[in-house]
Amino acid sequence: MYLIQDQNKETLAYIQNMMILDTTQEHVIGILIGDCFFGKNNKVVGKIFNKTAYLLNGEMVGKVELDKKYKNTAIKKSLMSQAWEILMHVTEHTGAWIVETKKWSKTGLAKNLEA
Repeated sequence: MYLIQDQNKETLAYIQNMMILDTTQEHVIGILIGDCFFGKNNKVVGKIFNKTAYLLNGEMVGKVELDKKYKNTAIKKSLMSQAWEILMHVTEHTGAWIVETKKWSKTGLAKNLEA
């Protein structure tokens, strides 16, 4: 499992089995396909590279770190269903080239995944 953290090292979300989970780990707020991440919309929201989550405009929305405290557990069926619901609506799965910046987005990760 991986943590997605903001610029203050506060955990925003978790990545487990290509699912982006909220901080309670009870809701899927997005999914990963390759290095692209998707939310409730059917298009690419951004990409993860160099241990950083970038929006398509190049702004950062999170730093990705390995969760060293994580102990492997079975994935809940409800989480798989939520992830499948997002995946079924993805129609555009290729992302544009992202020119990375050092600027943090004013809109957080969760808000971008809801849009």
